[in-house]
Amino acid sequence: MANWFYSANGVQHGPVSREALQQLAASGQLLQMDLVWSEGMPAWQPAGSVTGLFPAGATPPPLPTMATPIAYASPGPSQPSLGEDAATRWLLPVGRSGWAIAAGYLGLLSVVMFPAPFALICGILAIRDIRKDPRKHGMGRAIFGLVMGALFSIGLAFMIVAMVSSSSSGAGHHRGF
Repeated sequence: MANWFYSANGVQHGPVSREALQQLAASGQLLQMDLVWSEGMPAWQPAGSVTGLFPAGATPPPLPTMATPIAYASPGPSQPSLGEDAATRWLLPVGRSGWAIAAGYLGLLSVVMFPAPFALICGILAIRDIRKDPRKHGMGRAIFGLVMGALFSIGLAFMIVAMVSSSSSGAGHHRGF
């Protein structure tokens, strides 16, 4: 007497005798589409394909119908990477040159004047980086950093010249006392 195993609702059961399996089939607890296996079989098979398991003349129940048919996604056109999606680039710094990001932030901080030369340098490096790799974005940030860095570097230079000239004229005036 061979032991049989069966799978109902995705759960494996057994071992049971062939007679027990036939009783399960007759009572409707084992469906023709459920899988069965016994020693000597190469693989699990649908119960309906095993001869003599179901009562003679038994017809399989109709397949359940679905209210909504299953739609499988087709491959379709390839999705753009995050760096190519303009909406994502508005929210996240993806696909941008790191130099452009640095130039943008340093350009904002250039108002303090000290970071202005760094914004200018980062802006130049960002433009070179973006031109070298056309997949990178951030030209607006690079130009912003370049312009702000240039403007406030000029302001910083005037401020340094003014401080040096006032200290040198003030130093000569103090000697006279």
